[in-house]
Amino acid sequence: MKKLDLTGLVLAVILLPVMNAAALDIISASPAKTEKGKKSDFVFSGSVTVRGIAFEKGAVVMPVTENKGREYTDIKLLSKGLYAKLEACFSKDKCAAGGPFLMPKLAVSEVKKLKSPKRVANVSLAFDGDLVVIFGVIKKASGEIWAAYPDNFEVQNDELKALIEKKVAEGFSNPPAENKKTGAAPAPKKTAK
Repeated sequence: MKKLDLTGLVLAVILLPVMNAAALDIISASPAKTEKGKKSDFVFSGSVTVRGIAFEKGAVVMPVTENKGREYTDIKLLSKGLYAKLEACFSKDKCAAGGPFLMPKLAVSEVKKLKSPKRVANVSLAFDGDLVVIFGVIKKASGEIWAAYPDNFEVQNDELKALIEKKVAEGFSNPPAENKKTGAAPAPKKTAK
């Protein structure tokens, strides 16, 4: 019986760091007090910066992009784990992590085609399954496609920038299966009697 417990413990010790390795890490943040609570720019693994994350009324509030009088939520939290890390940083008023940081894994989570001739689509990329960022797909007259970043998001790492451009282009060209039309006929319209 003890041998089985020891084997389970050894497996847990070996696998736990591997399982947690894919989580987006906070490298630095220095929250400052505001009228509504606290606010900070957060630097995550891969030299990803999200500016203007706030802590108001006991909750983490992600920044929004304003354009022509409308607000867009281009950066969203996907995991409770990252939410808890952000909350802990706000409670400590400073946050810095140590250790080697892995490049985040990117996955296309959604593609939404648009009617604009320039911004032809929005592609949502998930960073390690913790954070989703919506990038605009800009199509130049030459047909070249590039990614437009949200106002509150920046990447310093050139390798990650190239990967984002590649994933956005791939996502636009080959949307995930749940985004593709099934070919089913549209639902009939209700008519007034």
